[in-house]
This record gives sequence, structure tokens and C-alpha cells, in this order.
Amino acid sequence: MFDAIRATPRRRLAAELRRLSSHHRLPAWTQLLADGDREALDAVTDTLTDYYDVAVAPYTDRMRAVLDADRAWRVHTMARVGVGAVLAGLHPQVRWEEPVLELAGHAGQGQVDFHLEGRGLLLSAHIFCGSRPRAMLNRVGPSVLVYAPVWNLQSDSLVAAPADARPRASTALATLLGRTRAAVLEALASPAGHSTKQLAESLAISPATASEHVTALRAAGLVTSLRQANMVRHTATALGKSLISTAT
Repeated sequence: MFDAIRATPRRRLAAELRRLSSHHRLPAWTQLLADGDREALDAVTDTLTDYYDVAVAPYTDRMRAVLDADRAWRVHTMARVGVGAVLAGLHPQVRWEEPVLELAGHAGQGQVDFHLEGRGLLLSAHIFCGSRPRAMLNRVGPSVLVYAPVWNLQSDSLVAAPADARPRASTALATLLGRTRAAVLEALASPAGHSTKQLAESLAISPATASEHVTALRAAGLVTSLRQANMVRHTATALGKSLISTAT
């Protein structure tokens, strides 16, 4: 990523800086970038690298868990009530009036009508989207709507739970986690995840036992829980799914 920034052509730097200067007043040193000064570009790249190491890298697992949970919720919503509900629930500034999707623009910008003409629309949750969703409209291939994911994830302390012999799980995973906890993790690997009640019913265990195992798995970074309205839906994280695939 940073090598690509360092190798950015002068022409592109100049064009991007002109675009930014039409919205914001830029500091004088940015002219060095526009002129193709390699030392200035190296200094900017080194600063970005240092910032990433301190402010982003330590939190990548948590960010991935947020994105996984958001995707799971959207998949569940689409399967249950359709794609219209997914589009209508993306963001307060996104309005769905079938067959038109309206996105609030910046102040002073006029209305832009864009027809997909069968090219499709890719929904992309982004941690650094900010408060305003953005559309990248492409004449070739699918357009992209970038939005901020749902953030209200639970993170509880580790709670031990007794093993329950009834649920079934792969032998290797059951040896590592215990039979019930392994079965819980495998059940939550489905794209839509489960609520605590659904999980308890599917594994024939009590809701209290299901909740305890989910809490322990969540504390270990193997499960994430997303609250939507009055329901909490649990799904396996990328780490949890990787553990399942490794053990089976």
C-alpha cells in the first residue's frame, strides 16, 4: 500500500491536489508534491506509515470483526425481508423509493441522476467512511456505495461455561474448545448468524448456556455480537472461521 503511494506519478498528484484545492485551502508545502518533489512524497509516505503503525494496525482485528458483523446483518436482512430493506436501512442519508436510491449530496451540489442500466451496485462498508455515505459512479462495471458499518458491538468479559455433551462438533475443534463451545462456534459460522434464542434452539441447549458460550467466544475474538433494534445477532469472526477451517 505505502509503496504504491510512494510511486504515485507526478501527473496524478497534481490532478488530485487541484481537486482538493477546489474544496479546501491547502498548505503551501503541498506545491512540492504537485511539482513532483520526491523528498516531499517520501516524507508524506513515511508519516502515513508511522501513523498506520500506531493508529490502525493494532485495531485491525477489531475493525474486521465490525465489518464481518455488519455484513452478516445485511445478509440476514436481505434473506428475511429483501434487498429493499437493506438499501433502506443503510444510513439516515440514504433513501430508498423503489426503484430509486437517493443519496444526500454536499451543500451547494446539484442533483445528479445516474442510471445503473443493469451494471449493479456494490455495497461496501468502510471503517473510515465518516458520517456521510459516498457513491462512486462507474460507467463500466458496478458502481459502489460506501457507507459506515453499524458500530454498536458488544464486548463482554470472559465467562466460563460447563461443557454440554449434546451438541455435535468436529473432533479436533471439540478437543480444543469443548464439545458445546465448538458446536456454538460452528453454528455461528453461517453468514446470517443466530440470536441467542435461535442458537439455543438449534443446539438443544438452554439460552443461558448459549449466552455463556457466546460471551467466552466473543472475549477470545472468535465471535462478534451486533445489536439491531431489540435483538442481538451473533456471528463468527474471520478468526473464528479460520479456526473452524483449520480444525476440520
